Amino acid sequence: MRATQRLVLRAFDWTLLGSTVLLLVVGFFVLYSASRTSGGEASYHIRQLGWVAIGIVLLATGFLLAHRSLDALDFLAIPAYVLSLAMLVLLLFHPGTGVERWLPIGPVRFQPSELAKVALVLMMARVLSNRPPEKLGMRHFLVPALVAGAPFVLVLRQPDLGTALVFGAILVPMLFWAGLPERALLFLLSPAVGILASSHLPAWILFLFILLAILLLMRASLVFAGATLGFNMLVGLAGPLLWNSLKDYQKDRILTFLDPSHDPLGAGYQIIQSEVAIGSGGLAGKGFLEGTQKGLSFLPEQHTDFIFSVVGEEFGFLGCLVLLVLYAVVLGRILLAASRTRDRFASLLVVGFFGYLSFQVVVNVGMTLGLVPVTGLPLPLLSYGGSSMTTTLFAIGVVLGVGLRRRR
Repeated sequence: MRATQRLVLRAFDWTLLGSTVLLLVVGFFVLYSASRTSGGEASYHIRQLGWVAIGIVLLATGFLLAHRSLDALDFLAIPAYVLSLAMLVLLLFHPGTGVERWLPIGPVRFQPSELAKVALVLMMARVLSNRPPEKLGMRHFLVPALVAGAPFVLVLRQPDLGTALVFGAILVPMLFWAGLPERALLFLLSPAVGILASSHLPAWILFLFILLAILLLMRASLVFAGATLGFNMLVGLAGPLLWNSLKDYQKDRILTFLDPSHDPLGAGYQIIQSEVAIGSGGLAGKGFLEGTQKGLSFLPEQHTDFIFSVVGEEFGFLGCLVLLVLYAVVLGRILLAASRTRDRFASLLVVGFFGYLSFQVVVNVGMTLGLVPVTGLPLPLLSYGGSSMTTTLFAIGVVLGVGLRRRR
């Protein structure tokens, strides 16, 4: 028994767990700082401790399920997926106070889209693991697309475009890991680039020429090349229709992303204040609790969406660099666990979690730096919020269990 315990202790991914704990500790202190403003002191950091406690229980649950019984996770895939869709549908008819992204459950509010992320990973792993990679072709994309498309549409109706895109960030890596051919991925991903280029005619024409060159290098068949170019041209022509279908605030976010001075006191205010906060931090920052943009409440949503800006102002470039290294370690260890496990279902699970966590880190940090449009995506393990914290810790628990399982 002692030999088995020593083997477990050696095989356990202490690096992933340690990096996660460090991010939680950093998050506590940054939330404490974000709670202290000229308008008074909030208690976000105290309430976050309660969510962390619940998250630790879920981390342990995910670890035990992944380590001892993957069948249980496979069994939970359908119920969790159906439950998440039911909650998203219920949310459409239960706007409550006008915030259509939260569902009141007793004394707390829960964000069903966070559960939907985990449920989609479980469901996609179940669907894709049942088919050998050598038999995965373009025709097998339909079912995974429908599985991911349902929560995408429901979240888009809230409306929450940023969170809806997370489902795409889950779908694409899992399809790639499952063995979908590169040409199929090109067919799926190229329209996303094409629709961005369609706003500028010369850029769209250049994109089509580049796409044609890639198809020639791939020696794609005439049928596939024609279908890919035709689909991209159709999507590009539909770009103006998509633009007109966006909400006014979504158009403002895109225009402000391109030029924050377009609306400096409105949609551009968040980006401008975030860039001022991060830029004023310099190399080493102003010091803990010394941030003026944060302290004078110039920085919006500083405890959630723009918490990275608080880090930049008070700890500077070096603090941001340390934080990003911690995230790189966590994401790297997650990807390493996926590459080492021999179980196809477990490997797909881990890649799905990697997809949505990495997407949220990149988008949230890029948003605070003005590199991507403003979205409502939280920074995992740092931003205040119980739904995000608990589901993220559950996902990390599953990864830890899968990493230990490979040594059994």
